[in-house]
Amino acid sequence: MNNMTQIRRAGRDEIRQVSTFLDDCWKTAYRGIISDEYLDSLPIKERNKGRLQRFDEGGTDFLMMFDGYELIGAAVFGKSFTEGYEEDGEVSAIYLREDYIGKGHGHELYMSIEQALAAKGFSNYVLDVLKDNVRAIQFYRAHGFEIVDDRSILLGDTNYPLVVMRKMNEV
Repeated sequence: MNNMTQIRRAGRDEIRQVSTFLDDCWKTAYRGIISDEYLDSLPIKERNKGRLQRFDEGGTDFLMMFDGYELIGAAVFGKSFTEGYEEDGEVSAIYLREDYIGKGHGHELYMSIEQALAAKGFSNYVLDVLKDNVRAIQFYRAHGFEIVDDRSILLGDTNYPLVVMRKMNEV
């Protein structure tokens, strides 16, 4: 990272910007994995509303990463929503603008998440990722996560396989 790059928590008035960024990155990351029909019809308003609700409920935090004044990354994390892992901290999303991937920015976002989750008292972390998202699985393995479960998610009319990954830290 260069000295112009900074990471900070998003304020409530920035959740729409973060949500739009996440959805744009999601469409790029999952093109070829999830049907184009589903990606092109994402219910953006509902997704933004859900993220704002999670922010307001207080269990979820949002990070923004900037290069100068430009938003280049975002992350979502907090108390786990993953069934069977409710006592863990959860990494819900880490996304970067495509041209910033592979330059250490994802690692910086992840380390900020891990610090914040530890400060909230979480010692173990969980996440789920689409099984075909090989790049993300490799990223999380490099950060100490292991696959602990297989599940699926219904998106549109299609069930997509997920893997649940967990990182256990000694306390």
